[in-house]
Parts: sequence; C-alpha cells; structure tokens
Amino acid sequence: MADNGPQPDRQKLIIGGLLALVAAVVLLLPNLVTEPWIVDPDNAAAPAISITNVSPSTAAEKTQYRQDSQKLLAEIIVLRDRLTGQSIEQWADFEFRSALTLIAAGDEQYSYGNYIESLASFKQALQQLKTLQTLGEEKYQQALATGTGAIENAAIGDPAIASAAANLAMAIDASDSRSIELNQRATALPQLVEALQNAEQQLAAQQLQNAKSYYQQAVAIDSKHQKAADGLVATQRAITEQSFRRSMSRGFAALKQNRFPQATVAFNQAGKIYPQNPAVIQALSQVETQQSQLLVSQQMQRAAELEQQEQWQQALSIYQSLLQTDPSLTQATVKTIPVTVRATLHNQLQTALADPLKLSNTNAYKTSKRLLKDARGIANPGPVLSQQIASLDKYLRQSTIPVPVVLQSDSLTEVTLFRIAKLGTFQQTSVQLKPGRYIVAGSRNGYRDVRVEFTITGEPMEEPILVSCNEAI
Repeated sequence: MADNGPQPDRQKLIIGGLLALVAAVVLLLPNLVTEPWIVDPDNAAAPAISITNVSPSTAAEKTQYRQDSQKLLAEIIVLRDRLTGQSIEQWADFEFRSALTLIAAGDEQYSYGNYIESLASFKQALQQLKTLQTLGEEKYQQALATGTGAIENAAIGDPAIASAAANLAMAIDASDSRSIELNQRATALPQLVEALQNAEQQLAAQQLQNAKSYYQQAVAIDSKHQKAADGLVATQRAITEQSFRRSMSRGFAALKQNRFPQATVAFNQAGKIYPQNPAVIQALSQVETQQSQLLVSQQMQRAAELEQQEQWQQALSIYQSLLQTDPSLTQATVKTIPVTVRATLHNQLQTALADPLKLSNTNAYKTSKRLLKDARGIANPGPVLSQQIASLDKYLRQSTIPVPVVLQSDSLTEVTLFRIAKLGTFQQTSVQLKPGRYIVAGSRNGYRDVRVEFTITGEPMEEPILVSCNEAI
C-alpha cells in the first residue's frame, strides 16, 4: 500500500507535462512555420525544406502555385475589406464567416507549402466573396425598393419598414446619393404620414382648403412623394371644380330669378376658371335667350295693356319694334294687323273730333259719316272708341242743325255776314246758322270799319253779337 502513495503525483506531473507540450505546439509552432498572407516573391526568404531531392520542374510548379495563391489572396483581401465596409455582418454574416473560414484554411495550407490546396481554397473563398458582393448589390437595390415602397405607401404603411430599409442601404453604401436620400425620406416619414392622414380626413369631410394645406405640408416634408404630389394636384383640381360649380350654381340661381346681370357675372367667373368651357358658353347663351324672351314677353304684355287702354298707336309701336328685332315673332306679327286697323281708326276719329266745325263742309261731312259707320262696326268697342263714336255722332248731327244767332247794331252801320248775306243796317236782327266759323263786318262813312269773328258750335249763343262802327276817322 506504501508503494501506491506517490502514483497520483506522478500522474499529475505527466498530465501537466503533456499540457505544456500541447500549449507549446499551439503557441510556438505557427510562429515557426506560418508565412504572411501576401508574400513578396523577390524579398521573401524561402522556407526551410527538409526535402532536398526536388526537381527543377517541381520547384517551378510550386513557385507558380505560390504566386497564384498570393494574387488571389490580394484580390480576396480587397473584396473582404469592401464587404466589411458594407456591414456585411448585418445582411450575410454566416456566408461571410464561411468565406473567412476558407481563407483561413487556405492560409494554413499555404503556410505548410501546400500551394495547390491553398490555391483551391482561395479560389473557393474568392468565388463566395464575389457571390456575396453580388448579393450585396441585390440587397442594396432591394433595400432601396423596399424603403421607397414603404415611403410611397406612407398613409397605410409602416415607417419602421422604411427606416429598416434605409438603415440597411446606408450600411451597404452610405456615400451613395440614393441611400442618403432614402434615409432622409425615411427619417421624415412619421411627419409625412401624419400630414397625409390629416389631409385625407379633411378631404373626406369635404374641407378642401384644409386638405390642400395638409397636402402642401406633406409635399414640403417630402417633395418626391408621389401620393402627396398627386393628392395636392387632385385637391387643387377639386377646389377648382368646386369653384366652377359654385359659380355656375350662382349663375343659374340668378337666371331663375331673371337677374340677368348677376347671372352673366357668375357665368363669366366660371369661364375664367375653365375658358371656352361648353357649359359656360351654353349658359351665357341661355342668359341672352331668356333675357330676350323675357323682354319680348314684357313688351307683349305692355302692348296688351295698351290695347286694353285703347292706346293703339303705342301698342303698334311696340309690336313694330319687336318685329324689327326679330321678324320671326309670330305673335307680334299676328297682333300687328288688327292693332294697325284700330290705330288708324283711332287717329282718324281723333282728327275728325279735333275740329268738328269742319263737318259743315260737305266732303268732310261725308267722310266723317263713313268713318262713324266703320267705328260702329267694331265689335266690343272700349270706352275710348265708344266716346269717340258718341262725340262724332253728336258733331255730325249738330253740323246739320241751324242755331239762332242774335246780332245787334246802331242802325247806322252797314252789316255784312260773309258767305251768308248782307244784313244792312238794323238795331237787332236774328239769323239761323249751322255750326261753323263766321265773320261779320260793319262799315260807316267817316268811321273805322269793324270786323267780328265768332264760332257756332251747335249750342245756343249766350250773348248777342255786337257790330257797330263807333270810331271816327
């Protein structure tokens, strides 16, 4: 039992020695046999080779493989550093580490002089890195597309998607103007989303001016956002259309009330919004037509009122004026014929009644008799015509009935009643005279002649007519 005591101590010493040997191999051996990744073939010291029996062709072949490995490694290092600068660990970390593992294997193979194997490892690693480079370009384009898409769908999208895409694009290429722009747009996206949502709410409430203001804010936040730009254009178009419709509505409301100046102003305002718009042209034409129709209607109504008042000449003047403006007015044409007849009859009656004393003339009497007959032939005569008929009938009857006229003198004056008779001298005398204008003259030697004009209307004379020469010459 005493012999077994020190065995654990010896085992510990053996294990410790083995561990020290392993550590020495791990720590010291690479420093003794490993060469750098890139070796200058002109300056590098050739590794010690235990094999002394190497043919020239084999040595040349090994040198070529070694140089090829170094060239590949140089290309690998450039590509590796580029991918590292593109933050590859964010988008292809596993694949990149796999390529680095191949590079490490090739480096180890190179360090042992296994140039063929290292060349194969470096080729494989380089191919993987190139694949990752292509993948990086694809990831970059995808990030740009994803970020832009999330921004353009800002009203319903998630700003987090745009932000993540922008971060990835910046990680891959922070100097590219496209990633810089995407990052700026993604940063401003929350404000853009709020502006667009407010704009759509105002638009739904038909508050177009408010909606326009929010769309303008959105465009100011992101001038390249298509939905914001389209929304602003559409809202401005809606405001324009609303202004157009309001102007047209005001115009038609005024037209309905026959307020033609106001209607014309409103339609012209609509025409300024949409020049040469067919609806505006038609509306203005409707104003002119309706105004003309109303004027015609008012004039026709006025003419009818004048007819009722038996003011035939005034009514005729209106009809004639309307026909000069529009000869196609059938109603005015039809009305003109009877009104002309009545106006002519009215004027003739007025002429006859204006000087009833002319009726003592035979021709005037006959003409007036025919005129009276025509007047009596009018159906439903109004008050004016009835009065004219009565007056003319009265004057015609009076024109045939003599009226006693008393003349007084001084028995010294010679009296003559022109166109009737010489009455001589008298103190007082009486003659029967029909209605008319008469002249009686007196003469006396040594005295100035006298002349007296008087009119017989058909009514008895209230006072005698004095004819006497009293002024001595």
